Amino acid sequence: MEQTCIKCESVMVKAKVDSHTIRVYNSAFKANSKTLSEVSPCFVCPNCGFIELYALNPERLI
Repeated sequence: MEQTCIKCESVMVKAKVDSHTIRVYNSAFKANSKTLSEVSPCFVCPNCGFIELYALNPERLI
């Protein structure tokens, strides 16, 4: 699947975050195993530097 940058319309490159696991949660709820979602994959625009992240379990954020 080819990702296009929403800022400059260049083709984005799939990348990995060199860190511990990044997780997100809905700020209206307390963070726990049922409300957290890990983030992956990551795409980076080689032209403008825009970074795009995706939640693996977005349904946990509602």
